[in-house]
Amino acid sequence: MGGGSLLRDNKILTNQQVEILKKIDVCMLATASAKGVPHCTMVEPSRFENGRIIIPVIQMVVSKQNVAENPNIFLHFYEVNPSDPLNSTQYKISAVATLETQGKLFEEIKNYEETERLPEGLKVSGIIVANLLEINKFVG
Repeated sequence: MGGGSLLRDNKILTNQQVEILKKIDVCMLATASAKGVPHCTMVEPSRFENGRIIIPVIQMVVSKQNVAENPNIFLHFYEVNPSDPLNSTQYKISAVATLETQGKLFEEIKNYEETERLPEGLKVSGIIVANLLEINKFVG
């Protein structure tokens, strides 16, 4: 398994890193409580901007609580190689997250998600703003 770190210390993202992040459709969000109890859930990010991934909070009780208690998170996703699925690329993104339930960014994401993407009746109760620290790439 080959690997490599693509981002460190909140430096400006390269074009290659931006292209990787644009490939995220659905990914696994891994959080942990203040006591270190892990929790994973599938998420669909709403937006990527300025070294941050914005994730709408929709029916995520445990993840929301964990981010409030412990801001260290991971995101994990696959880029499947259609001709050789066993040699697909996977990425693990380390981030420090904040939970927002008000403000301009929250209102923008809430409005977009509730009017453009979500089935009627689902609501956005907050957003997780993941400030990227490191992107690791693994092949095989």
